[in-house]
Amino acid sequence: MRELRHDNLIFFSEDPENTHIGRLVAKQMLALDYRYADVARRGGFNDGNNVIMIVSGRRRDPYFSSIVKLSKALDLKLEKFIEEK
Repeated sequence: MRELRHDNLIFFSEDPENTHIGRLVAKQMLALDYRYADVARRGGFNDGNNVIMIVSGRRRDPYFSSIVKLSKALDLKLEKFIEEK
């Protein structure tokens, strides 16, 4: 199961069709070896489903409050969540 999660995170971190936030969160989760549940717990989400939706790009425009929670959970500055063109 860990390999499947890891492979999915690699895919989401590299997928050019994914959102900037999805790629960023996936990369940081890989770097920290976090599971979706770890991010949810550390960020104050009710469960890992919101994190999965954001990482996979299915939630294309997350609420600012969700971005703040991700920032806290992954120890990332909010500026990182802004896509530079």
